[in-house]
Amino acid sequence: MIALTGADILGLLEAAETVALVEAAALATLDAGGFMVPQRAHVQWESGTLLMMPAIGAGAMAVKLVSVVAGNAARGLPVTNGLLLLNDAESGLPLAIMDAAALTAIRTGAVGALGLKHVTPPAVASLGVVGAGVQGAWQAITACAVRPIREIFAVRRSAAGFERFVATLAARVPQVTVTPCASAAEVLERTEVIVTATTSAEPVLPDEPALLEGKHFIAIGSFERHMRELPDAALRLAAHLVLDSEFARHEVGEAVRGVQQGILAAADLFTIGELAAGRRTLDVARTTAYKSAGMALYDLYVARALYQAALRRQVGQEIVL
Repeated sequence: MIALTGADILGLLEAAETVALVEAAALATLDAGGFMVPQRAHVQWESGTLLMMPAIGAGAMAVKLVSVVAGNAARGLPVTNGLLLLNDAESGLPLAIMDAAALTAIRTGAVGALGLKHVTPPAVASLGVVGAGVQGAWQAITACAVRPIREIFAVRRSAAGFERFVATLAARVPQVTVTPCASAAEVLERTEVIVTATTSAEPVLPDEPALLEGKHFIAIGSFERHMRELPDAALRLAAHLVLDSEFARHEVGEAVRGVQQGILAAADLFTIGELAAGRRTLDVARTTAYKSAGMALYDLYVARALYQAALRRQVGQEIVL
């Protein structure tokens, strides 16, 4: 068995590769017999949430354990931490243990970029980011693999955090210019595609149709029923919500509230896999909305590819339990 650190993981795959992997996983969900993904477990404690996400498919098994502690941002610590264990599906033997925070960063960046690929016009050249942390940075980085992004408009909430955001992008996508914004409203005024990468329980965008109309929303942060990043007006204008999995239909606030409040009908919610397969269509000249809650199958596809790349390149530390 090998151990892969965060640094190992961040150097093994190109952004375009991770997007292709998560698209393959999204398409695989259309074949119910090809995988097993039990509903993930959420365990709340006073400081945050512990998530357990198992999946079996494509010859492998993966279990990811992740803690999400919003208060870590104020401590200068990562909000998301954890480990992923990858096993061979035939024998059950462990193959690798991986830093789950790094894997989640690149995987979720790819899931966001997959949404961008299918719910925005092809010529989009700028991107707005609300939530310029680790995940916001990887959303921006991976977006550049699917669209000709040249400028990022990001809300600047703290000097130190924004500097880290800019430095991360400079190292990965140096061709991109990063412009600070004072508010989400300013971001909306300056670009047509907005990524929200927060753990907010309340919408992080103003509920103002005049600002939201004609925009494209990629909401990848808040991940529980009581949490939502998008305001009601965004869903009304879109008249649909594209989800990264069927699980999200019952897991995220945008989907749950949207249907409960009568803003959307159940049929207005559908998956990115259906869109990628051509089973559903969207008019990307109008307002669009995409919501990611995460899915263990995405982790499995990316983890398996990381393991294979690590073997080819002799990366990682061999360990014996």
